[in-house]
Amino acid sequence: MLKEYNLRFHHLLCLPLFIGEGYSDDFSANMQYVKKFVETEDPRLRFICKGDMICENCPNRRPGGCALDSTDSTVADKDRRVSEILRLVISDGVSYSKALQAAHSLIDKRSFEDLCGDCRWFRQGLCSYEKWEENAAWTVYSLSHKTK
Repeated sequence: MLKEYNLRFHHLLCLPLFIGEGYSDDFSANMQYVKKFVETEDPRLRFICKGDMICENCPNRRPGGCALDSTDSTVADKDRRVSEILRLVISDGVSYSKALQAAHSLIDKRSFEDLCGDCRWFRQGLCSYEKWEENAAWTVYSLSHKTK
């Protein structure tokens, strides 16, 4: 059986946009590692609505969830909203490229801004729908033309 890695649904929006900025040096180094891994190895992923391999080094991670959760919304709520758009079952194992391809075809600018509008990285101008769309398309293309 192939190994599956856990990934939060909303991290399909974050990974193509990651450029080195993060909550801490440890978080950024881990995020860069995960980004390189998924974009070169195209692993099978199990999508979840809780902490994943990216969250492992996040200073906002708490035993009960995420310190960034507020009374109005939680990171898990964002994951559920992405999963509804993508029509994926949480336990489905799918390659990174297939999941990103689905996201690229189903998430439009309005959905992206609704999902990401409250994120600090979006508010700081480090990400946009246009950048995400371009980077996601390039990653899907690259992985589909990779020789195995």
